[in-house]
Formats: sequence, C-alpha cells, structure tokens
Amino acid sequence: MPVEIRELIIKTEIRSIEQSKKPIVSSGLIDDIKNEVLENCKRMISESAKKKVYNR
Repeated sequence: MPVEIRELIIKTEIRSIEQSKKPIVSSGLIDDIKNEVLENCKRMISESAKKKVYNR
C-alpha cells in the first residue's frame, strides 16, 4: 500500500523600512477631525431627542 507524505515549508523574513519620525498626519488635523465628529454626534443626539414626542 503506497503512502504519500507531503510537506510544504514556507520561510519568510519580514523587514520594515525605518519610518520617518515626522507623522504623516499632524496632531492639529487629528484634533480638528475629533472635534468635528464630536459636534456631529452631539447634533445627531439632540435631533433624535427632539423627535421623541410622546402624545398622551
């Protein structure tokens, strides 16, 4: 009875290129985006609260 043994070995080496110390996106831009998202969330929450009118 024949026996077949298969084995596949993949060896890899990961190298990373030294990234520049300067960030791609400035912290000021990140702060602006955070504030914009926060304001949009606040607006959406206040709009959804206004829509909940209970008629009794």
